[in-house]
Amino acid sequence: MILVFYVRHSTKASVHRSMIVEQLMTRDVITISPSTPIQDAEKIMQEKNIRRLLVVENSKPVGIIVYRDMIGALNSPTILKETPIEWVMTRKLVTTSPDTNVIEAIHVLRRHKINALPVIDGDKLVGIITVVDLLHELTRRLENDPN
Repeated sequence: MILVFYVRHSTKASVHRSMIVEQLMTRDVITISPSTPIQDAEKIMQEKNIRRLLVVENSKPVGIIVYRDMIGALNSPTILKETPIEWVMTRKLVTTSPDTNVIEAIHVLRRHKINALPVIDGDKLVGIITVVDLLHELTRRLENDPN
């Protein structure tokens, strides 16, 4: 009986190791330009029920703004609602590629203490993978696991 469990566990682990980011990422990424006013970015996030926006210039990702940082900026006495998002966005992007192993992507998220990775193919934005995407997959697998 222990041997059967070991074989099952081993097989499942090998399946997980072969899963790549492209299989779980969100392809339709909502983006804004660096000149987008902060108040417009907030409105987009509210309407689309999202917590982050990628900032793109000439089809190339140049930054990211997360809801928490944007609200902090909007509550600052030195930032106007018309201020371009490029003044408050995070410029140093941590990214991944579509063919990256999901486990490796999870390690990157944990190491950098972030909740999302823009997915870049060459220099083109092709998607985003978030902690929520990973939780959806975990939930799906747990619900379908007969054990």
